[in-house]
Amino acid sequence: MLHCQSTLSINYASEVSGAAEGEATPSRFERAYRCLREAITSGTYRPNQRLTETELAGALGVSRPTVRAILIRLEQDGLVVIEPNRGASVRSFDLPEALRTLRLREVLEGLAASLAAELATPEELTAMSDVVDEMEHLVKAGDLLAYSSLNAKLHRTIVKSARDERIEKLLASLNYALIRYQYRTVLVPGRKDESLAEHREIVRRLQARDCHGVEQAMRKHISHVRATLEQSAELLA
Repeated sequence: MLHCQSTLSINYASEVSGAAEGEATPSRFERAYRCLREAITSGTYRPNQRLTETELAGALGVSRPTVRAILIRLEQDGLVVIEPNRGASVRSFDLPEALRTLRLREVLEGLAASLAAELATPEELTAMSDVVDEMEHLVKAGDLLAYSSLNAKLHRTIVKSARDERIEKLLASLNYALIRYQYRTVLVPGRKDESLAEHREIVRRLQARDCHGVEQAMRKHISHVRATLEQSAELLA
């Protein structure tokens, strides 16, 4: 059963009376859709993994027709592939798609950082600085997987503090393409120290309320991530 089942409290047997067979109330459908979408984008379901209607119906607590409608919507989101006679599976993004996604992220996160420099609260700025300090400790300890997780946390905090739901949603949809590559770049020799320095510079410019400077710093950082991902592909080839 999906982790968010307790939050959703979805039970097909309790769907409102009078609804057409297989339909859920809009709020119930939306909750189930968001739960499955989050499970895919967070990596609970891996690229190319099959998504069977029966199993998902049990996990989400909704009917199979409702699951079918959710899968169609997720296909429109670019997260699911539905093939005739084979059913649905989680979409897998190859390296060229990931690199193109990083170009989009560079623009959007640069804009988000610029907005955050203007709109972030003092508490948010302090939290960002604390995360970078933790990242430094993890680099010294050699815990690169935990470092990568804090890296993602810092980026989420910056985007959240930009207070623009459209940017936040766009970036959330783009990040899925990078899940399978998210740990690869920090493993490239020398990259962890460069990454830490780039994040410190981003937070420094945020604290200075330097809208233009932080946008450029964020774009530079993500362009380096893209270049490092290409480099890692060559090393592993």
